Amino acid sequence: MISKRLPFLASIFVASIVAALITGCASSPEIGEAESAQEEGDYQSALARLDEAIAQDSANVEAYQKKASLLRQMADSNMASDEYIDLYRRAQAAEDSVIAYRPRRENKIQSRREELFRREMERGEKAYNRANKYEREALYRQAISFFGAAGFLQPDSARPVLNEAFARLRVDQQSEVIPVFEEYVDRADTTALEAGKILGQLYLSTGQYDEAIELLDQATLFHPTDQALQTLRLKAYNQSGRVDEALLAYREQIEQNPQQPSYRYNYGSLLLKAARYSDAIRELEKAVELRPAHAESQYNLGAAYLNAALARDDSISTLQEQMEAGEFSTEDVDGDSSPEERLESLRQRRQAFFEKAVPPLERARKMTAQTRTEQEACRALLVAYVQTQRPHRAAQMEGCTGLSSANRQ
Repeated sequence: MISKRLPFLASIFVASIVAALITGCASSPEIGEAESAQEEGDYQSALARLDEAIAQDSANVEAYQKKASLLRQMADSNMASDEYIDLYRRAQAAEDSVIAYRPRRENKIQSRREELFRREMERGEKAYNRANKYEREALYRQAISFFGAAGFLQPDSARPVLNEAFARLRVDQQSEVIPVFEEYVDRADTTALEAGKILGQLYLSTGQYDEAIELLDQATLFHPTDQALQTLRLKAYNQSGRVDEALLAYREQIEQNPQQPSYRYNYGSLLLKAARYSDAIRELEKAVELRPAHAESQYNLGAAYLNAALARDDSISTLQEQMEAGEFSTEDVDGDSSPEERLESLRQRRQAFFEKAVPPLERARKMTAQTRTEQEACRALLVAYVQTQRPHRAAQMEGCTGLSSANRQ
């Protein structure tokens, strides 16, 4: 009889061992301690116990799952936005470990993430709308938290990232918003026109000119007819100090849009800066023709004439020195153009440039009363009037130059 009961007893013994093994794999003392600490509201201790469990067994799926849940429970809308978002980032990473070790749980986890995504988006939109209504910065910061969390919950969705970026702009987080917009452009692809413009402008405002040029060069390939985008791209080249590339970019755009006054103005201003005065005068005259009420175009045109005149001083001095040194012979005289005649031609040309500088500078002065541009125009006019032998007009300019009597003496 006893012999007949042994298999049954053995089976009970084996089953008990298996059950013990299963229980041991499913839980650990650290998980139990974490649960107790979580119930008591001691989240940091609970998190520490779960990290211990993971350190002892890197494949402890239950510890990862509980850690993800705990981290999201720790997220408080009143905490700093970056801290709130980081908790969701860490929760996402913990759940990714669960999926790695238990792929069959992925569908359930993704369903839960979708629920949380909808919740965080709703909370973010509500906070943002209330912030607009009541003009409360704290609500914008809450919106940043919610949208940032939603962005981690659905990594392929561009909408929460764009919303987070706009919320950050409302609280003047210029530097912090750049990587957010970069993420949006990456998710939405480079055809995202408005985001590309904003990101390009942010790059410029923070001095990241190479990044701006790279982004805007690519964006204009997708939107070649968008004038605002083209203007921003040209501005990036202009501010970057890469003068040759900027000149080439402007010339290309002027060939396509010859009646665009801002292109003519900026191109002419770059040529002026490069001391290419004849080319600058040509472009700035066209800019003034297309947009006569633009004070900066008027001023730069006058400045181009004035600088062209002053540049003749070097040529005149060099020619005079050569003549005094007897460096010219009869063989150097080309037809009826003697050194003396060339010298006189340079002087006349110089004088003509001074004369031509006056009208646009006067127009610029009148358009910009009580501004720094008016002072600069007055200083340029002072030089032009002195050089054209109009001392009375030169004296009238002294009062608006912004220079004290002591500085002029």
